[in-house]
Amino acid sequence: CYYYPVRKDYGIYSKSLVFSKDKKWLINNIKTGVESHHREMMEKEVMQLFQELSNGNTFDLKTAKAENLIQSSIPFEPQTEDLETLKSSSDFNFLVNIYTMRVRNSLDRSIGELDDYKKNETFAMMDIYDINTLKKIYSLKAYSEFSLEKGEKATIFTPTSEMMTMKNFRSLLKSVKKNAVRTEG
Repeated sequence: CYYYPVRKDYGIYSKSLVFSKDKKWLINNIKTGVESHHREMMEKEVMQLFQELSNGNTFDLKTAKAENLIQSSIPFEPQTEDLETLKSSSDFNFLVNIYTMRVRNSLDRSIGELDDYKKNETFAMMDIYDINTLKKIYSLKAYSEFSLEKGEKATIFTPTSEMMTMKNFRSLLKSVKKNAVRTEG
């Protein structure tokens, strides 16, 4: 097995997220290129975590639409107007956007001795918006890369960009859980 670190970047935002029992969370559809079974795992894992931290006050977009809690889809990088619409037409307090990206995947189908340098590089990102203030309040990027030089061997244990994406995604959730602040009010 190969070790590769997952690096985290919070940008200008705090590491901590505050969960109070009277606040409602909306999880937007996850934007990712992973296979469908991994996408389903992501959706399930993020819902489980946010349900636990918010005392059951978290909805995914599909459920919110089905229960007529919101009327339309939410763009992935919401503008102020999108958040204003959400504010005036729903009682959600926070919007959670998650997306992943494969920056490079040249190692994915490599096996045996390499004839040149190859690299896999991926990231997962979570942005959270406060719907009442119409501002982004949290941002976390988890990213990793793995490379092999010319002459090195790629094996079945070489991390694929899919595996790396899932590791980055889980790193996001671990950080949220570890740094969550729960309040009564």
